[in-house]
Amino acid sequence: MNELGRVRDATGFRLIGYAVMPEHVHLLISEPREGTPSKVLHKLKLGVARKLRKRKRASAGQLRLPFAPSREPLRAFWQARFYDFNVYSRGKKREKLNYMHANPVKRACESSEGLGVE
Repeated sequence: MNELGRVRDATGFRLIGYAVMPEHVHLLISEPREGTPSKVLHKLKLGVARKLRKRKRASAGQLRLPFAPSREPLRAFWQARFYDFNVYSRGKKREKLNYMHANPVKRACESSEGLGVE
């Protein structure tokens, strides 16, 4: 969330809604003041990946998995693609917010802490 705030400050988009899932994230944002939505996502993905790869210790409650040391390069943290959709009405905005906020519920996530709405 800190990285999302940093990118929002740098590019000037409005965060309308979000949902954080274990392996992906949903964002509903306005057009940024600086750059394009693609540039926003690029900055966000890059910043999150860099921070997580630098992190050496587990967070409280996080399991430590016994991975063997490897000389292989790290795999990509994020998928290369993302899906965008132009929200052109209040009805579509509500539809997209409902969809993304229902996603964790459908997936039976235990916590709704990853939900945000304006």
